[in-house]
Parts: sequence; structure tokens; C-alpha cells
Amino acid sequence: MILIIHTADLKQVFLGLVENNKLVAKKIFSAQYHQAEKLLSAIDKMFKDSNRRLQNLKAIAVVSGPGPFTALRIGVATANTLAWALKIPVVGIKLSEFKNIDELVRVSSQRIKKAKAGTIIEPFYDQEPNITLKKKI
Repeated sequence: MILIIHTADLKQVFLGLVENNKLVAKKIFSAQYHQAEKLLSAIDKMFKDSNRRLQNLKAIAVVSGPGPFTALRIGVATANTLAWALKIPVVGIKLSEFKNIDELVRVSSQRIKKAKAGTIIEPFYDQEPNITLKKKI
């Protein structure tokens, strides 16, 4: 089973569980500026609602960018941490590699086949972070 984490959208988060190249569970929720507060509990709820266990994960795919600075960091850090704790592979998927959820599932399933545990995914930003006010000179 593969967990997909997609936080690269400013307004919503997509989570999915994939078995045998098919999406078997998904959760989409609004999280603008609240990804840190909602992501882990949403993952936990998705597993419980689908009667699946986190310990049965074989890999994690995370959308690594481009996207909102903080949202990407939260998604990627969560994916890396879960993969490390479970000793499973994690792969990064860029937004340019898929056009819809079906393609994200397909790309994730293909990429996981070559992945190895211990990899660290880094977020991909296409611009400088805009997280503070600029100083007036």
C-alpha cells in the first residue's frame, strides 16, 4: 500500500491510499494556512475510515512542488518522517509530472518500484519564500 500526500495546492490537501495501482481511499480537505494542524490527524482518520493500518504501508509518494512554501515543507517533512519511522521508501513527484489524481496515482505507483528506503525528499520551490514582510528602507 502506498500513501500519497499532496499539499502543493494553496487551498486544499489531497491524501490517497493506493493498492495494486488503484486508489482505494482518499481524503480531500480545505487547509489553507492550516496544513500543520490538519495533516497528521487527516492521515490517521483516512486509515481508520478505510480499515487500514499505517504499519502496512510499503511506500510514500509526496508532491514535492512547486507550491506554497510552508504547505510543501509540511507535506514533505511529514512524508520523510513517516518513511523514516516505518523504514520504507519515499518518492517526490513534481506537479509537472501529472495533470490529475489518476495520473498522480499512476506516476506514484511507477516511481515507487525503483525507490529505496532511506531516501530524503526535498521540496522544490519555483520562487523565493514569501513568509515575512519586507523591511522598509
